[in-house]
Amino acid sequence: MKRIQNIQALRGIAVISVILTHLIIAEMKFGGSGRFLSYIYPFRFFGVDMFFVISGFLMIAITRSKPEGPARAFRFLYGRVSRIYPLYWIFTAAVLAVFIIRPEWVNSYQDNRVNVLSSFLLIPERTLPMLIVAWTLIHEMYFYVMFFFFLLILKGRYFYCWISAWSIAILTVNQSCDQNIPFIKLISHPLSYEFIAGCLLAKVYFSKDLKFNTKFLVLVPVAVTVIALIGSYSYYFTTGEVEIPSWYRLFIFGIPAFLVVSSMIYAEKNGFLLHRSLMFTGNFSYSIYLTHVLTISAIARIWSYFASDGIIDNIIMIPVIFVLTLYTGYLSYRIFEKPLMDLSKKFAR
Repeated sequence: MKRIQNIQALRGIAVISVILTHLIIAEMKFGGSGRFLSYIYPFRFFGVDMFFVISGFLMIAITRSKPEGPARAFRFLYGRVSRIYPLYWIFTAAVLAVFIIRPEWVNSYQDNRVNVLSSFLLIPERTLPMLIVAWTLIHEMYFYVMFFFFLLILKGRYFYCWISAWSIAILTVNQSCDQNIPFIKLISHPLSYEFIAGCLLAKVYFSKDLKFNTKFLVLVPVAVTVIALIGSYSYYFTTGEVEIPSWYRLFIFGIPAFLVVSSMIYAEKNGFLLHRSLMFTGNFSYSIYLTHVLTISAIARIWSYFASDGIIDNIIMIPVIFVLTLYTGYLSYRIFEKPLMDLSKKFAR
């Protein structure tokens, strides 16, 4: 498959938005009484939602031209498992070392309770994983397993039947089963619809030669970001809550994420490309995603020792942390991620 460059750039945008979300939280926790980013705290960026849509799109893109059969299914699963787990285990092991020495620093959102085995295997639990952002990887692995069984059991012409059955099953289980059971909560989570939407987008993109006006496509991300901003603030002022429940999130952030991905892949057909720096960042977005909370937490704790009541230190430290977070992700890519990918390709051959 010819690489869609804007997809890679959107991965860069998505991971940057995730960094900004956690920088806001770090500033509120460690940055003194001054505020630089925290005034936009009620707005939750939709980077994770964009990652889910992109995942669905790529699953169709990377398998559509392969011969049907068990070999395709097992190659797909091997590729996903070897992509997700090895690098993730490195940084989860680092968090485990911190937990052994300073348990109060890990999973403070849930009274420092962790399940080590579930964290390493990405199995759904009542508590968050030790590496807190890995909750999204649990969803990703669930998507991949579902897609693996689709490739293994069904043929391409049954795609829409499979999507329809999965969509109905999500809603049925969500409305009829106990959501306090981790596995039930996972398989019935509304965010699965974002992955499904990405799959459907890829099916349409590769099967129909649709044309759209470039100016319209470029304006779509701006418009839907404004809509998401209004939606998140409306929810905050109505309920007083910052965290948006799953169904509301699907509409406030999931639909905008889908529209942004859709507009940018079709804009590329018209010759419009996002900036190369975003594509470059997208290349090591997984490393950034796994390391950014660790980097932000480590530097923010140092910041807390000299944080003042003014805003000057915030204006200085937030850009510094942002740049160092990107650089740490790049180092992880060069030192760990790329060699691991090369090694997994050798095993695949």
